[in-house]
Amino acid sequence: MFSSIKRFLQKGKDSTVSSNDLLQQASTEETVQTEEVEVKEVYPKISFHPLMHIEDESRYVYQFLNNELPPLLPNQLSLSAIDIEVDEEGAMVTAFVRNSLEKSVLLEDVVLLLISEERELLARKEFSLEDLGELPACSSRPWRFYFEREFLTKEELPATGFQLAFDLSKNEHKLDLNPEWEEQLTEEQKEELRKLVSTLPKLGPNEISLHAVSARSRDDGNLSATLLIRNGSKQAVNLEQLPLEVIDENGELIARGSFTLPPLTIHPNTSKPWTFIFPESLVENPTFNRFSVRVPNQEIM
Repeated sequence: MFSSIKRFLQKGKDSTVSSNDLLQQASTEETVQTEEVEVKEVYPKISFHPLMHIEDESRYVYQFLNNELPPLLPNQLSLSAIDIEVDEEGAMVTAFVRNSLEKSVLLEDVVLLLISEERELLARKEFSLEDLGELPACSSRPWRFYFEREFLTKEELPATGFQLAFDLSKNEHKLDLNPEWEEQLTEEQKEELRKLVSTLPKLGPNEISLHAVSARSRDDGNLSATLLIRNGSKQAVNLEQLPLEVIDENGELIARGSFTLPPLTIHPNTSKPWTFIFPESLVENPTFNRFSVRVPNQEIM
């Protein structure tokens, strides 16, 4: 991977969390510390997975890079991004997984974020870290994380300054806006959508649903309907074709249409707003007070 001396430089950044925030059990040492206890910095030592074959040159590079990393405080877990390799299918991020606890740690399922230097989200994916194995006390283990294209939120990824971070809010369903929506909506409108997303009923583990936000008849006779497309699964959903029916409060059909989408990617555990324009020829009843939406042959959502 590191074929020349210039690649010895770390291209990414360090991201650190308290072990309490990531692990279910707190360490005993954390519960008894007082202001009088001197906090010593921890320099995790390199630890290679026992089943991994690593060439001598790569071992030297990893050791060099690990020695250049900033120290940790006791009882922390860290991700230190080293390198990123982008191909047509996605992006491979190499990082050190570091443990400053005085005991070994076994990580299981975690959601990781790839973030730019400007704090923009570049990718989000859940990983099973069973293959990483048990991290020894005060150790640092190099590992590779692959983000398939469907998990990337940006077309172009930076070569430097990126950061790999634990997503500590993985159970919180969030609003996800396309870039054009980010630019067009005011902060007040964004906050209203965030509040709406937070108050809606929780989705099932693999549930995809639609929630009606607003609708209006336009001057040209077309019907504009804004919906939240909600994804409760752990996988991104790509929508290319979506047939829709708009129903009024009495269950009467307002409009019907089939839409071709960009495709539209709905990331795991997020809700994305999207506006659908029904041509006047597909609008059967432009007068209504309340509305809901359904996919034909399915129950109203």
